[in-house]
Amino acid sequence: MAQVSAEARVPSPPPLRAGKGKGRRYDVPPPHAPNQQYAVIPETSYNNKFTPYPYDYNALPPLSPSTPKAALSPSPKLLQNQQAASSFSELSYQYRPIEDASIRLVRILPERKTMIKCEIIHVSLEQPPPYTAISYTWGDTGDTRKIEIEGCLIPIAVSLHGALQALRQKHSSVLVWADALCINQKDRDERSQQVQLMPFIYSNADNVAIWLGPEENDSARAVRFLDAIATTGEPFDSSNISKLLAAGAENGDLLAVVSLFGREYWRRLWVVQEVFNAKRIMVHCGSTRLEWKKYQSASVLFSQRRGELNFNNKDKLKRRLVTSPDQFSYVQTLIYQGPASLPDLKFHMSDGEEALLQVLRTCRRKLASDPRDKLYGILGVLPASIRDEFRADYNLSVKDVYTEIVDFLLKTTEKLDIICEAIHFPVHTSTANLPTFVPDWSHIPQTSAMGFKYNFAASGSSKAICRFRDERLNKLEISGLEIDIVQSKGVVVGTLCNLGDYLMAFLHWRALLLHAVEGRTKEEIQMAEECFAATICLGQIPSEYDRGRWQAEICHVFANLFRDRLPGQG
Repeated sequence: MAQVSAEARVPSPPPLRAGKGKGRRYDVPPPHAPNQQYAVIPETSYNNKFTPYPYDYNALPPLSPSTPKAALSPSPKLLQNQQAASSFSELSYQYRPIEDASIRLVRILPERKTMIKCEIIHVSLEQPPPYTAISYTWGDTGDTRKIEIEGCLIPIAVSLHGALQALRQKHSSVLVWADALCINQKDRDERSQQVQLMPFIYSNADNVAIWLGPEENDSARAVRFLDAIATTGEPFDSSNISKLLAAGAENGDLLAVVSLFGREYWRRLWVVQEVFNAKRIMVHCGSTRLEWKKYQSASVLFSQRRGELNFNNKDKLKRRLVTSPDQFSYVQTLIYQGPASLPDLKFHMSDGEEALLQVLRTCRRKLASDPRDKLYGILGVLPASIRDEFRADYNLSVKDVYTEIVDFLLKTTEKLDIICEAIHFPVHTSTANLPTFVPDWSHIPQTSAMGFKYNFAASGSSKAICRFRDERLNKLEISGLEIDIVQSKGVVVGTLCNLGDYLMAFLHWRALLLHAVEGRTKEEIQMAEECFAATICLGQIPSEYDRGRWQAEICHVFANLFRDRLPGQG
């Protein structure tokens, strides 16, 4: 057995600043009278712990019969420091400590003036009043608007201000949950405790309201088109769908949807678990509202009818240009962005402990302000058996959080798949000084693995033999077998390379192959050629082809591509 050791010297970095970015959605709940009786947390300490069911986040233990009922009253006012009774000043809001089984809600008062007025209340998460959880992105935190909370002017992000404005009612109060206001962002311990409750917060909400942002770039037109295409698809009407798509490409409706699907909201990590746990969702954009199911239906139709997404001829050049940081074209944005970018992770529930790695991989390209949220932001979509092993703790360093993931997966799965995620091209150096075998989940690599499931394992059922060599988990010792020696390697290509790069790589790889089989029999050369063709397509050979015919087809395709690039060729 050969011993392979991966080592890195890792000083623990200082704690990073608070993370951001969460959200949720839906229509306005029924009005709540200010003096309505709701269950609140008693003043005495509450020791009952949650015992969540793996799939049902609503399964919370009931309140004790002795739990007192009291009217929901606003939390104690801010630090009193106003200059005069008739004027307001910007004061620091003093959050009252929150009990383990309680949350804060924001009561948006009826519209009386342009200024949004709110109150903050404490409620039991076990028996909360009807409320709407908001799913949104924080956006530029330097760009703020003021709202009034219990006599104090508080600056909040423009994005949240827009969401509150969209949900505010003319004649009645509305109860909402929004992370920036309902969690004391300056208290790390409270942030950790409340983040752990987020699956329950969103699953217990009567509605979730997705806030995509203000009306711009013909967003109202896009929403009307999504409504029309989704309605036409139920019941399925193929001819009318084709007409709508053709008209949408001609009149600009599809371009408006491209802009809507390319918004920042779809790229954020926290919204994945917020949508995953929601019972009912309404999507708000500016003054428009549309059911989440219609967004989903339209997205599915775009994927199914991708061949019909032909933009106006005069836009042929534009549609080839990238339209988002993900380097997607117009058509790709319609197919892969928007609702399609929020994966359905329910099928990972049966993967056992490996679900953690699968979800981390699936959500790797999602963005989070705090690197630790690349784990904490997905806990709400994982089975309870995994979720209970990781407690959100913003006092831990990024190195501690990411190394804990490796430790858990090595011990529970007895596989080394996790360390493959630490291999990056181009080479990436983590700012968190991670050990070389620990993936930096905050880094979005240019390349990614093309398949996670294995239909064949040369090692059979044998388990990985590895152990940490120090208590700080900085050194990992792995036992392995020497199978063979790599004599040469071809050029490496990334996912952002152009066609010319791929063609030159193909020539180099084929040259290496021909050199390796030089002097072999005709049968051996043919077998090598067939293996090469199968490798090019990751073994995904169409059923109508045998290996020999598929090898000829591969060569024919590349030959045509080379010919088209030669001077004077069409």
